[in-house]
Amino acid sequence: MQTKYLYLLSVAGLVLCLGLVFYQSVPAIAANPPAQATATLATDPVPPESCATCHKEAGAKHQASYDELYQDGVIQVTDLAYSFAPTGTHTVTFKMTKDGVPFDAGKADNLAIYFTPYADGKFQFEPAAERLSLKGDLTYDGEGGNTSTLVGDIPDVSSIPGLIVVYGRDETIGTIPDTRVAQARYPFAAMLETGSGVDYVSAANVAGCEKCHSVPYLKHGYIYGQVNQDPGTDFYTCKACHLDNGEGGHFEWQLLVDDPAAAVEFLAAGEDAQLSPEQAAKYAYKTSVMNDVHMSHAMEFPYPQSMSNCVTCHEGKLDAVLADANFTGETCKSCHPVTGSEEYGTAALALNTIIPPDVHEGMDLNTEDCTSCHSAGEGAPVFSEIHTGYDKAIYTADGLKYSQAISVTIDSASFDGSKLNIKFSATEAQEIDVDVATITPTVLVGLYGYDTKDYIVGAHERLFDDNGDGTIDNKDQRALEYVAGEEHPRLSTVSAGGGSWEVSADLSAWADLIAAGTVKRVEIGVMPALQNVDGLLLALNAPSRTFDLGANAFADDFYSPIVKVTDGCNNCHDALATTFHEPDHGGNVVVCRMCHITKSGGSHLEVQSRSIDSYVHAIHSFQEFDIGDVDFTDPVQALHYEEYISFPFPTHANTNCESCHVEGKYNVPDQSKSLPGILSATDVVTTTERSITDMPSYVTGPASRACGGCHRAALINEDKAGELVSFMQHTKQGGYLIEAGEDPSSTLNGVIDEIMTLFK
Repeated sequence: MQTKYLYLLSVAGLVLCLGLVFYQSVPAIAANPPAQATATLATDPVPPESCATCHKEAGAKHQASYDELYQDGVIQVTDLAYSFAPTGTHTVTFKMTKDGVPFDAGKADNLAIYFTPYADGKFQFEPAAERLSLKGDLTYDGEGGNTSTLVGDIPDVSSIPGLIVVYGRDETIGTIPDTRVAQARYPFAAMLETGSGVDYVSAANVAGCEKCHSVPYLKHGYIYGQVNQDPGTDFYTCKACHLDNGEGGHFEWQLLVDDPAAAVEFLAAGEDAQLSPEQAAKYAYKTSVMNDVHMSHAMEFPYPQSMSNCVTCHEGKLDAVLADANFTGETCKSCHPVTGSEEYGTAALALNTIIPPDVHEGMDLNTEDCTSCHSAGEGAPVFSEIHTGYDKAIYTADGLKYSQAISVTIDSASFDGSKLNIKFSATEAQEIDVDVATITPTVLVGLYGYDTKDYIVGAHERLFDDNGDGTIDNKDQRALEYVAGEEHPRLSTVSAGGGSWEVSADLSAWADLIAAGTVKRVEIGVMPALQNVDGLLLALNAPSRTFDLGANAFADDFYSPIVKVTDGCNNCHDALATTFHEPDHGGNVVVCRMCHITKSGGSHLEVQSRSIDSYVHAIHSFQEFDIGDVDFTDPVQALHYEEYISFPFPTHANTNCESCHVEGKYNVPDQSKSLPGILSATDVVTTTERSITDMPSYVTGPASRACGGCHRAALINEDKAGELVSFMQHTKQGGYLIEAGEDPSSTLNGVIDEIMTLFK
């Protein structure tokens, strides 16, 4: 295997890129907004962006910097062996190569050697004890042979059933701030079974971790969850530390959802933190992989799907996971708060809320045998009835995705010069307990401008005083967004029945744009709302097709995909939009873009565009929504804010552009194919002092908008006012940054007309 070499980013990239950890702080200064661009719409021309001159391959360099990390198999550990001498000497030997060349393990940045015993399906010491290191003095024979020699009062482990685990890393780049995640080029691991061996089969899959995290999955950024790509070793290395009877210490996890105010005090105390006897009894837990993974994902991390969707991590093993034997207080408490907090919105799924008190009051969940009632023939529902293991909005009870069973297709369209006729239908590939004829579809038509991928007329916009009250506001209809069967001034249902629909959209209001060639194509989208018998909205894919008005035909290959949904968004979300928006919004980022257009500021996100590129980049950089609504005088809200903005992107660096993007679709956008856009103003924050102060709404270009989405979010999160101003100034110098003023739409339209004239 050939070692990959690091691509060096520019100094600006190193300073501003969120995924890299080596940039130095500069003293924050009050952020006065950059001066309005020299060019004005009334006089001087607006200069196009020149970003691609210097940063043409910026995205590729970001990806290359990520590809430097977590390289699988460059360092190999083989011939692992253990021996014990009566003198109390424990000797561990192994061979190590790096890129095929013999390597001295003592020169690695990190090396650990642990032993863990195994019996009856559990990895633990009896009596309970801390993890056991076998690492001693290291020697090297110059030819790849490494020896660890340890003399100590430790029993001979050669005859004890268990594991000796070797793991570590080399060429560490750094550590993600506020985490224990190391960013290193070369992780390594090896494993040796001792005694009669280990017959453990994990109930979870490392492949599930890899849906959101690095590939290969590396605990703490370097500890292999699977050794030598063997699924039979899933989580074996984790067991060296996550002993099944170890005493857990991350009490902040349960406190965050059960008693947030107590969590603030606990975390503030640091190493001196202590629980009251009552709290200690309530929150005590063991350091099993189940507890640590469930608690951290359900209680601390902003997990991007329902925790009830067990299949994400336990695919193919749900029968084992949901067996009655696992219906215990420990299992339930690993995901659920016990009491929760009404004040902070965590009580709804707390055990004290969902367990009927008339039956369970007074029971001790730590000791109660739930299966005395909850087992076959005992009357109460068994574990697998309470939790099927599938998110009910995404899957049928037996694990079939609704989006695979039901498809909605846009079948035909025609344009007569003013009205666009659209026909679409729904079909079932497999018979399930819903009727596609009951789908309530929302039809959207977006008008692409100037041969770009962006809309000059967004379906979701409000552009007309439809109710005649003299004001265009939320009492008026969307421009070209329509729930079939309802009243709308520009769209109507021609026919509907049996899972087929025909809708007419009147485009005559934009006849001048069509005649001028400003609008040549439209995107037709359908969001299919379908409920099951319980009234739950189901996750279906929202189809869309590009239609060429002049050719009066579909142009399905006009725009190539930019992001991946099935192998990108849904790796983490499973079904896009189920935890935000509505389940009928999923499956198609082109449909997301029909609302998330360049013509509006970020609304909930300051100094961002509503455009999907800026918005999603900021969200995945963990910029907080509506910072002005955060009461920083409330210690709990302040803690949640700090916790949220400090989360790292789950692949352990957000320079991994290909976690979302199609390969090669993440460089500086082509401004001839993307419209200028609006950035929102800064939010008003009154409950804390911060360096970033008032900054107005701006009109800016595609590169500033899209690429800047990550960079601005990073600087806002760290309150780096001076660097934010510098970044804004930099994007202005490489293009334009024009104050949107009192009439942002007019300002933007003027810039669009001027810039896009260059590319006609």
